Amino acid sequence: MKTNISLSRKSVATAVMMTCFAFSQQVMAQDGKVQASGLGLSSANGETTINLTGRLHFDVRSFNSAFANNMATDKDTAKYGDTYDIRRARIGFNGTFMKDLAYEVVFNAASSDSTNLDTGFVNYTLSKPLQIRVGKFKQQFNLEELTSSNNIDFIERSYANQFAPGKKLGMMVHGVPKDGLYYGASMFQEGTAVSSASRNTQSAVRLAGNLAQLTDMKDSVLHFGAAKTSGSFDVAAGATGDVLKLRTDARGVDGVFASTFANGSTANINEVSRSQTGLELAYAYGPFKVQTETIKSQYNFNNGATGATLNTVDGKINAQYLAVVYNITGEKWSNAYKDGAFSGTRPLANFSSSGKGMGAWQVGMRVSSYDASDWAATTATTGSKKGNTTTLGVNWILNPNARIMLNHSTSKFDTAFAASAATGDKETVTTLRTQINF
Repeated sequence: MKTNISLSRKSVATAVMMTCFAFSQQVMAQDGKVQASGLGLSSANGETTINLTGRLHFDVRSFNSAFANNMATDKDTAKYGDTYDIRRARIGFNGTFMKDLAYEVVFNAASSDSTNLDTGFVNYTLSKPLQIRVGKFKQQFNLEELTSSNNIDFIERSYANQFAPGKKLGMMVHGVPKDGLYYGASMFQEGTAVSSASRNTQSAVRLAGNLAQLTDMKDSVLHFGAAKTSGSFDVAAGATGDVLKLRTDARGVDGVFASTFANGSTANINEVSRSQTGLELAYAYGPFKVQTETIKSQYNFNNGATGATLNTVDGKINAQYLAVVYNITGEKWSNAYKDGAFSGTRPLANFSSSGKGMGAWQVGMRVSSYDASDWAATTATTGSKKGNTTTLGVNWILNPNARIMLNHSTSKFDTAFAASAATGDKETVTTLRTQINF
């Protein structure tokens, strides 16, 4: 007998508070103290800690889409009507046990997942070069993905990021063999729950480094990275679904390119095999940064079951982006880079209503694109096989815990296609985000 278990948002919040309270009692029993910064507690020797974490991202979007030209103008019913959106609402806690055992648990109140679990892992530090992580965590693929949503340069990540595994259940070996070098290798499953008889497993490996740190270049970052994923995901018996489905960078049109499969067998579970390679490069000097990535993906699917419609996919697709960001107020990017990824920019002077500080200001531009010209399949494909999006952005970082972002994105596709009963080949989206995190 199969039992479904789900956690309500109320029970999630209660569990978080009860866990924090129980842990705080343990810490305080060890002559603990309040953390010097942030929201948390620390034992007297600093080796056992607990910190309360959270983030809230609130977006306002304005669409001016060619896809909406043939649609009803009623903003209450038009798919691409202007929208308000709580993009992320998360609460959690992290910390350490006896210094070498780290943990993190985060719940997402805005998630459609019945468990609401965003992240949950334990990290064992055997040594700096050798660490083991188990649970649900970000897999080592795509520099954008490995940069926290609190710190990404633009409101949404690029087309390339849509190929990243993201947060998955698995286990990983990783570490820093030398300052300036980082590696990670993991095994994970595609879904967050076992949904079929298939093992549904994949692997990821990544090597990244900072040549500027290795060669002692001051105030600079010269990041390189290479990563690969491989494995399979399920095609459920009798189901129809997408081998691949892309949306625009600004989360506007969904299905700018899609390939649909059909498992004609009502008894057999088939699998789509997928392998991906990614290359990363970033150069920063002082307040200036340029960052680029390219990802090549290969999908293969063949369903020739007796009495079933033959579906084959030999799918090849590339995605890439080039981004340039400048800190107008002079903050150095080298202060925001560690162990193969960028963290948040800390203002030289936090914003103050008294006029003593103005925070940090950034301007940036990103060109993002995908190319599925070599995609070959007997299954249906929709959308355009080529597309690109140009995004202009301005960020105001009031302090390390608050930021306001404004992006204007223009998307263009090689082929006009239908989306929600309308046809077009362009989309323009303006998005304003207000965020707080701790």
